[in-house]
Amino acid sequence: METKKASKASWKHIVCCLILLLIFVLTVGIHINAEGYAEAEFRESSSDTIPLRINNNGIVRYVTDASKNEGLLAGPKEEVTVNVRDIDYYITEYTDELEFFAKTFSVNYEDIIDDLRKRYDENNLEFESTNIGFLINEANELKKYPSVEYGIVEYFYDYVEKHPGKVNKKRVPYSGEAEYIENLIIYYTTHIYTNVDTSVALSIGAAESGYYKVKYMLKCNNVFGGMSSKGLIKYRNIEYGVLSYIRLLSKNYYSRGLNTVNKIGRVYCPTYDNFGNKIASSHWINLVNTAIKKYSKYKLNNSIEVLVGKEEII
Repeated sequence: METKKASKASWKHIVCCLILLLIFVLTVGIHINAEGYAEAEFRESSSDTIPLRINNNGIVRYVTDASKNEGLLAGPKEEVTVNVRDIDYYITEYTDELEFFAKTFSVNYEDIIDDLRKRYDENNLEFESTNIGFLINEANELKKYPSVEYGIVEYFYDYVEKHPGKVNKKRVPYSGEAEYIENLIIYYTTHIYTNVDTSVALSIGAAESGYYKVKYMLKCNNVFGGMSSKGLIKYRNIEYGVLSYIRLLSKNYYSRGLNTVNKIGRVYCPTYDNFGNKIASSHWINLVNTAIKKYSKYKLNNSIEVLVGKEEII
């Protein structure tokens, strides 16, 4: 009888041990290293979470790394995403762009910030990261743009259309260096109107304005030879004048399939052959192609930092 009691007690002891072991495994976890030894892999604490920069889509990405725990083998990284729908984030993240385009459109920066916050507070639509101005299409849906910068520019066009009295009409003739104009064209074509070929845009402007040095054109802030019924179009500053030029190429040429020098030239600088057919001016084509040889050696990419705070050299 005593032997049977001992056997029952032994089984109870084994069951208890198994339960305790199961609890330990579920709570802590067991990791077998290369030598076959078991090591405890503790769960990550919040202090081991490394926040990464918020991206252009309004997403915060956090990466957790088990290697932060000293003495433990590194575990797999885990990524957690959180949507951000706060206009203040975008104002902070894109301060340089907002300040630059406030200058470009000749409006007060503080008025722009107030208007952006007002639009944000008044709209019940889902926040769209590329459309901080809450611009809508004909179907009353938020428009989506290729980039935040593109959306910012469209917002400014909308703002000055709705608030013409907020625009400073004073014209500031440009008297600076060609390099600044070239940097404007590079930025506009690589960050906003990306369907426009940067080297072609640089070369057409150079052909029209003597490599951005013809004074009577610079006084009008017009580098592409745009004409109206009153003559050479006058823009209020060089930033707006160059933006208008690149926007024209994007919407009136490239978006319509006119994406080569010859195709553009037939409309931009046309002439007629002996049979009455409209063709691009051969002289104009030669000027543009010569300029392309120069700009093909350029680094055709930059950032807003190149433009913000840069004083034109007189």
